[in-house]
Amino acid sequence: MDGKTRSLNEDTRELWDAKASFWDENMGDGNLFQNTLIAPATERLLGVEPGKRVLEIACGNGVMSRRLAALGTNVVATDFSEAFLERAKARGTENIEYRLVDATSEAELLALGEGRFDAAVCNMALMNMADIEPLLRSLARLLAPNGRFVFSVQHPCFNSNAMTMLAEMEDEEGELSTNYSVKLSGYLDVTPGKGAGMPGEPNPHYYFHRPLHELFGACFDAGFVMDAVEEPSLGDEPEDGGALSWRNLTGIPPVLVARMRLV
Repeated sequence: MDGKTRSLNEDTRELWDAKASFWDENMGDGNLFQNTLIAPATERLLGVEPGKRVLEIACGNGVMSRRLAALGTNVVATDFSEAFLERAKARGTENIEYRLVDATSEAELLALGEGRFDAAVCNMALMNMADIEPLLRSLARLLAPNGRFVFSVQHPCFNSNAMTMLAEMEDEEGELSTNYSVKLSGYLDVTPGKGAGMPGEPNPHYYFHRPLHELFGACFDAGFVMDAVEEPSLGDEPEDGGALSWRNLTGIPPVLVARMRLV
């Protein structure tokens, strides 16, 4: 990792530490995205079974780890933020071992135990990491034979720092209607930038956009193949946010969930 990337990683850690309390208090055991889009797709692709050992990367306040533990799996949950780990532990540790691990450090990751895990999951966090190659290389060694890695991210094609939501009034032969859409100002080359993860939070954090060929390519370079993908979208679920809300964009998926397996 070069000096610039290392500095971005440390800045990212400080930003998340600063809002750990707010995030935990407002996330609780999951918000609309987590409970409606991300968790169901992730659980389907993981295919978790009781007694299996699952590694979670960037667990935050432990929402996904608690869901997986409730399904009977044994979870090792990691994060690079001590503040978040303390919040996660306070919400429950049954069948969960929490570890302070920086996902950009191969040494810290490999210290968890090579070949130890049946599956790994990274829930809406890859796009917040300054460097994902060390994680992917490590996962190829941490997973047991036929191990699988499931991750969810903001959909690179539709949901990034280069996206703007639009609500436009249209008059069609005297009938007024509102059309909702997203406008992209970039895709292949979107520079890292800060944005809000939750309304009202005390500070924004970094987003590191990666187009699909970079995101999947990094997985392939580490020895993975992709054998499943889902693009969930919201339907008629209630959500605060008014007109400019993903609820009004039922035909556009805000997240991408993919499963990778070792070759």
